Amino acid sequence: MNYLDWIILLAFFAYILWDGTKHAKTTKNAEELLLANRSMPWWAMGISIMATQASAISFIGTTGQAFTNDMQFVQMYLGLPIAIVILCITIVPFYHQLRAFTAYEALEQKFGIRVRLVTSFLFLLSRGLAMGAIVAAPSYVLSLILDLPLWLTVIIIGISATIYTTFGGITGVIRTDVKQMVVMMIGLIFIFFWIVIKLPDGIGAMESLKVSGALGKLQTLNFSFESGTKYNIWAGTIASMFLMLSYFGTDQSQVQRLLTAKSLKDSRVGLLMTAVFKIPMVFFMLLIGALLYSYYVFNPAPQNFAPQNGEFQEVQLAEEHMQLHEKRKQLAYQYIEGTVAKSNLKSADQAVVNSQHLSLHKDGENRNDTNYVVPYFILTELPNGIIGLIIAAIFAAALSSIDSGLNSLAASSVMDWYKRFSKVENRPTGFYLKASRLATLFWGVFATAVALLFGETNSIIELVNEIGSYFYGSILGVFILLFVKPINAKTVISGMTMGILTVFFFDSVYIDEAGQLTLHSPYLLQTMGITQHPDACRKALSFLWLNPIGALSVVLWSLIFTFGLKLFPATKGT
Repeated sequence: MNYLDWIILLAFFAYILWDGTKHAKTTKNAEELLLANRSMPWWAMGISIMATQASAISFIGTTGQAFTNDMQFVQMYLGLPIAIVILCITIVPFYHQLRAFTAYEALEQKFGIRVRLVTSFLFLLSRGLAMGAIVAAPSYVLSLILDLPLWLTVIIIGISATIYTTFGGITGVIRTDVKQMVVMMIGLIFIFFWIVIKLPDGIGAMESLKVSGALGKLQTLNFSFESGTKYNIWAGTIASMFLMLSYFGTDQSQVQRLLTAKSLKDSRVGLLMTAVFKIPMVFFMLLIGALLYSYYVFNPAPQNFAPQNGEFQEVQLAEEHMQLHEKRKQLAYQYIEGTVAKSNLKSADQAVVNSQHLSLHKDGENRNDTNYVVPYFILTELPNGIIGLIIAAIFAAALSSIDSGLNSLAASSVMDWYKRFSKVENRPTGFYLKASRLATLFWGVFATAVALLFGETNSIIELVNEIGSYFYGSILGVFILLFVKPINAKTVISGMTMGILTVFFFDSVYIDEAGQLTLHSPYLLQTMGITQHPDACRKALSFLWLNPIGALSVVLWSLIFTFGLKLFPATKGT
């Protein structure tokens, strides 16, 4: 990066802080800070939801998914339109009628304060931990791009988002999200066209994608039913639908956006924006990753994109690997001309991949390219000035995910806990405004601290979804019980507890090398000091299936406990 890139980045950074906090003095009460006085237009609310979804994790990790694997990750969102239609019919009208501050207020009306608090606690726990990953993910990559210490980028990203969220509230969050979304999309579009422009003479977008398709990078749909496969059509429609129902319908970070809308109609239309645009946006990000793969078929690329000793390396290939790369490139030209079979190109590509893996094993390290392909391309291929703009886009994507999480954590902390147990009635108008700002500050510091403790992960986009899948399904199950009349309120917490335990049980089911089911918990074994882990074992269920298991098991266990109390009245007091 040169001085022009730094000027662009710092100017954008300063503008976001100013834009996010400029209305702080006009904010008079907690409803303005947390819900923008329920006055947001549908388009601003919808773009804000999209900006949270299109995070730096998506910017970096989704493109890397297609580069290192293929485009099957898009299947994870196939259940999203179905889920949003269901929510618009069921829970969204319920929230607007209640005029609540948080999603969990609805639970107290039917099940009492304990269910509200337990569910709110699960949200605070899961979202608080996920916030650490959301701060850590872009911080790690940006520390490499900017050549700054990791701890410094974590603090810059975490604290800056905390500042404008603390003072600007949800209004500042939504205002900045709209601008950040625009900057991020401009960045992605520019990268797409720059890849095409930089392709060799005679190779255009269609030819490049033809090569990507031959190498399996454009594979999108998988119709095979394998419960352990992360992404297939069944997990993407059925299991993912439960994840999306929980995320958009019960997670305070999303529900809070719905509550800022002027009307029920605005909430529905804003939410439907996500149903319409999310899948095309993810598809576009994956397409960039697939296009990048063929770009590096025709252009020199390092054996490994991940940084070594904290720095991105120049292309210095071993002679053997260079020969393999040249052979693959020539076969790619011939494949486009139609003079060689696809199988020959795939064999040459596999030889290059094997050479990369052998090199990594010799180094004794386990690095993964998923999170580094786009940053490497930015630093080595883009012109000065544009680099600053693209890095600003990554900053924008990072901040747009962090701010909404902090605001929702503050709302749940103050409204579900502090205000609910306050013994003093008729507090001054500004009291809960100050409390909400202090809560935002606390969660910002907490998320930043957790981010400093996070290590590098193979795919940052998957990490956040996996963390959520342990709790999202069970929380959704409690909200489903709102529409199940026979449920006894006293049994909901028991059902929720058993539901969570059921999720962890199924998550510990593995298939060994003989094809037999076995219970195996790497986390428990590590805690006990046992480091043996059978590499031949694989999980029987992918993390997406934990969501329907959690939701349905909570409902089932609650029904069992409720009817059990009716059959054995003497146990009602227990």
